[in-house]
Amino acid sequence: MSFMCLSTFGQLTEITLDNEKNPNEPSVCFGSSSDSVIYAASNTSNFYVIDKQDFTVQKLRPTSPLGIYGDPVLHYTDSVLYFTHLSKTPGKKYGDWFDRIVVQRIDSLQPWKEQSYSVGYNNNKMQDKPWLSSDDWSTNKGNIYVTWTEFDKYDSDKSTDFSRIRFSRLTPDSDSFSTAITLSDTVGDCIDSDNTLEGVTTAVGPEGNIYAAWAGHDYIYFDKSEDGGITWGQDKIIAEQLNGWDMEMPNIMRANGMPFLVADQKDNILYVCWADERNGNADIWLKYSQDKGNTWSSAIQLNLDKTNTHQYFPNIALDKNSGKIYVAYYDFKSSSTNTFYSISLATYKAGGQLQNAQLTPYLSALPGKKVFFGDYLDMDIANNQLTIAYTGYDLSQESYVQLLHEETIDDGIFSKIAITNTVAVVRNNDTARVVMNIQHPYTGKVKIQTVSSGKKQNFVFTSEYDGTKTNWDNALGSFLLDEKTAISKIKYRIRDTEVSNLYKRLVKLN
Repeated sequence: MSFMCLSTFGQLTEITLDNEKNPNEPSVCFGSSSDSVIYAASNTSNFYVIDKQDFTVQKLRPTSPLGIYGDPVLHYTDSVLYFTHLSKTPGKKYGDWFDRIVVQRIDSLQPWKEQSYSVGYNNNKMQDKPWLSSDDWSTNKGNIYVTWTEFDKYDSDKSTDFSRIRFSRLTPDSDSFSTAITLSDTVGDCIDSDNTLEGVTTAVGPEGNIYAAWAGHDYIYFDKSEDGGITWGQDKIIAEQLNGWDMEMPNIMRANGMPFLVADQKDNILYVCWADERNGNADIWLKYSQDKGNTWSSAIQLNLDKTNTHQYFPNIALDKNSGKIYVAYYDFKSSSTNTFYSISLATYKAGGQLQNAQLTPYLSALPGKKVFFGDYLDMDIANNQLTIAYTGYDLSQESYVQLLHEETIDDGIFSKIAITNTVAVVRNNDTARVVMNIQHPYTGKVKIQTVSSGKKQNFVFTSEYDGTKTNWDNALGSFLLDEKTAISKIKYRIRDTEVSNLYKRLVKLN
């Protein structure tokens, strides 16, 4: 399958990767310097190949004898593409089949050929949320590292069931990953919330040291290995995470501020980003270490907005040439009810000036608390190019996966803000709210038709605005949308009275 929806603003290109069957939780990476492609994946078993020349997209269906079921992460070493995800172990039922982490070495995309490695099986315990890194330069060159969370019993509230951080490695002379070891000194619970140990990522320093960071118990933890992952040191708390990583945010099923870690091999600097609520709302934070993680800088707030709205889902990438880090995140600075977000980007280098840019020209709407929206966005930098994959949601009541691509980041991040009024239908319970984000004066009408047991019902919402506020969300009204009711049609007509533009759209749903 090949499809494309392309928008280009200067050097910044945005395309739709997928809008079928509610894709979410995307991962993305560049190939080798000679590759003209970008690779991406999304829940639960989608894989995409994007041509960087014309941005056409091929959607592939990956396979594995161990099954594929979500949490996709892609990583390209200096020569090989790796793809890790949750298992769907044959012969087991849902819940039980997440009994190992699967790492695929991709040998061919068409036809799909791979080597699937079973990692971390441990007496039927649940293995969850993996992440990959590799050593491409030290004496451990060629090593692949995978970290994840192990649950004794997922969603258990028993005091005897624990979570822990696990680690395994693949070396060039081995045909299997090493026996998994527990990296964390402490344990968490199994509820999959703030007191669960989650979100571990790793980075590799110039001398081959492996660094790891994760969240739990309202802290960011850090550890390192100086022998290629055979042994690890003592866990260190490097930051507080007020209210924890599991964030109760408006209009979304779940949100988080899990940490991401990168290492600058040239200057030997570690950077870790995360989100927390120390200011009373969610913000994006960064610390860096210039002595291999022994000491860390003070926390730096990366989002420069002056609002009390939320920012979360951070991820980080490093430009190896300049030493700058780039942190992408969901940004609600233009939405007073935290319904509409943009993808924003912070740029920083230790001791330098912090910069922010809004990448997406239009605001996107959250779906509400009835739709799973994923746990992260993803990004990568290579050869002076930046790419970001994130999840969006449309009035068609379907999620979609978007790709942002910046062609030459050393020229500066290109940003073009298109001011418009945006409509959302947000379902948080058995009713749905019609909300409009207001950027300038308008008059508008929204018509919604629902169907329940074959009976149709029509709702009409009207509104107008004189322009006295900006970045304001106007709730037009609510309508019944329980489990027996479905939206069959959404139609709106908005006239921007300031610039005399008319926006109209008709969405028909099955």
